[in-house]
Amino acid sequence: MKKEYCAMPMRFSHTGVTQFAPENSLEAFQKAAELGCEGIELDIQLCGDGEIVVIHNDNMGYMTFEKHRDALKDLTAEDVKRFDIPYRNALKLKYPPYPWTEHFGGRRMITPPDYHEDRVTHIITFEEFDAWLSTVQYDLIVEVEFKCKGMCPRMDEILAKSTNVSRYIFFSGDWEVLEEMQEHYRKAGKPAGLRLGANIRFINEKTMDFVKRSDLWEVGLNNEAFTKEDVRMLEAMGIKVFSNLGDYPEWWQQICDMGVTGFKTNYPDAYTEWWLSTC
Repeated sequence: MKKEYCAMPMRFSHTGVTQFAPENSLEAFQKAAELGCEGIELDIQLCGDGEIVVIHNDNMGYMTFEKHRDALKDLTAEDVKRFDIPYRNALKLKYPPYPWTEHFGGRRMITPPDYHEDRVTHIITFEEFDAWLSTVQYDLIVEVEFKCKGMCPRMDEILAKSTNVSRYIFFSGDWEVLEEMQEHYRKAGKPAGLRLGANIRFINEKTMDFVKRSDLWEVGLNNEAFTKEDVRMLEAMGIKVFSNLGDYPEWWQQICDMGVTGFKTNYPDAYTEWWLSTC
């Protein structure tokens, strides 16, 4: 009996399609939309002027390959946007034919000496991302990972003008940020349609204490760190489960069997190819 396509966990392209463009770049997000991914995941940080930018680290070294090491707290958003982000050495390699193993999606660089790549891109603000999202013609869901504290007030201003609130899931993997986020929306009220999540990674006494006292639509769990029974337990609490990476076919089969809602993958095209090959 063939599988129904809708039974596949939603494909959340982790920081965009990073075989095509540098992570967290507009070009990487555009490619995810072209592939028809149900969702994307991105990272946000705070600049010194209080503006929110789409980037993983709190400094520019990671994206400029140590050419510039400026801390975001010492830069304005306009400063950040001027840095060239090179494609070279930033792209994850395409996978070889099955089978393969990658548990947590370590960064795979383009390293062959004969590889030539002169293109660059640039960091965008979250407000610019929100404007782009408004142009996407289907219901693309976006997991927004808060990488530092202090962003909720500026985010409120952006959401007040946004038509995309119901597309967003705000979450973090940092406990202080998660506590701040939950407290902020308890006091300020949560915009209609906004969903909250938490990358708790593992199920234990500490994480379940947080889950039980929080407003959560979904939680992220590391691959091979949870079971079908865990998924059922959380679903009974009204909470969806997203798998954090686990980019190899054996895990893909397991998340399908477990009824996971979403899958954050570094290889959405390979995941889709695998799915179609098993139908």
